[in-house]
Amino acid sequence: MSTVTLRPIDEELLPRVLEAAVAGADPAEAMPPVPGPPGWNPERRAAFGDFHRSIAGTTYAIMAGEEVIGATRLTPAEAPGAAEIGIWLTRRTRGKGHGVAALHLLIEEARAQGKTALIAETDAANPAAVGLLRSLGAKLWEDPDTGAVHATLRVGDSVEHGLGR
Repeated sequence: MSTVTLRPIDEELLPRVLEAAVAGADPAEAMPPVPGPPGWNPERRAAFGDFHRSIAGTTYAIMAGEEVIGATRLTPAEAPGAAEIGIWLTRRTRGKGHGVAALHLLIEEARAQGKTALIAETDAANPAAVGLLRSLGAKLWEDPDTGAVHATLRVGDSVEHGLGR
């Protein structure tokens, strides 16, 4: 398995996370949608910072050594005991096991916070994300109207799938 760590994103680390996103990810992969022309324009860069500040304490840089290679989040969900998860990696680091390793760490963090379920949403056109969620043992269902794939993973289930300590 890949050796990665998670580091909470703070004001000091945020510029490095933005730099990694600009260099290696599409804005739609790394943040909620922002109206306007495509690409990492100044408004979208500012919105990236605003997004991470708005959910401070719930986002983590994915680190390979001292290099930022992506980010993940563990944000509170409406359902009691649940959290929403999200992840993005730089293009050049995808397919190397970093996403699986990062989500294993995120599951451990969720367990430490007393979370009992994780939820995620991706798109059917993103087979890597769907496969990653499936490999973690998540229950998946697709919305045929939108193509959105919804996933639920019970944190306790992770022990059954070799993710627990």
